[in-house]
Amino acid sequence: MLVVTRLAALAAICCVLAAGSRSAFAQDCNTCEPRWHSEAWWAQRNQEPVGARQFECKGLQWPPYPRPTCREMTWAHIYHAEHYWPWPYLCTDRQCVADMTHAQEANGWLSETTLYEYYFNPDTNELTQPGKSQLRWILDYAPPSYRNVWIQQVDDPVASQQRMQNVRLVAAQIAGNNVPPIQYRVAMPPSRPAIEADTIRRKELMTIPTPRIPLPTSAAGASSTAPGTGTGGGSGGGAAY
Repeated sequence: MLVVTRLAALAAICCVLAAGSRSAFAQDCNTCEPRWHSEAWWAQRNQEPVGARQFECKGLQWPPYPRPTCREMTWAHIYHAEHYWPWPYLCTDRQCVADMTHAQEANGWLSETTLYEYYFNPDTNELTQPGKSQLRWILDYAPPSYRNVWIQQVDDPVASQQRMQNVRLVAAQIAGNNVPPIQYRVAMPPSRPAIEADTIRRKELMTIPTPRIPLPTSAAGASSTAPGTGTGGGSGGGAAY
């Protein structure tokens, strides 16, 4: 009799719990969540982030660093994320590297298609011969997607306008009616002009002091006067300093 009573009580408790779960499930279905394990339910759960969740216990956050606070992942989603790792993140990393490469490429072509101030005559604001060569290279060899002519904008608006007109005139002589857009650009020259670099190098060579060790005039002289070398025997040993 006691066993029957206990079984009846256990059955009643199970019925109460099942009724409560059904009512809660029905309430969730009536509010926002689709039917449990339906296609719509799985589609909704697929949008949840992967990884551990952050929860509060004894006044502290576990783990202490930011993590999602939604409900735990399903076992199927955990297996999918661990089985195919690191595929989703690998795609993101590749896209990040590709974006940075494209940005660097665009900045490089932007610099190469810019006519800086040293391409113009400072008195007449006309293109110099190197400037015309650079403009021809832009119009003939730059890729079509980057074939834009940029002009470094200077402080004097009159000089900027004169340079724009001169560039348009020379570009029309080179490309005819296929002149690409010509625009101003606020920029600084990435390097010094070639004539200035050549002048600095020539002055550097002119100011080099005379070497203290004379250059060898023959093979024999090289073996006897080169630093750190000697005849290989006797008291000569090597060059003296």
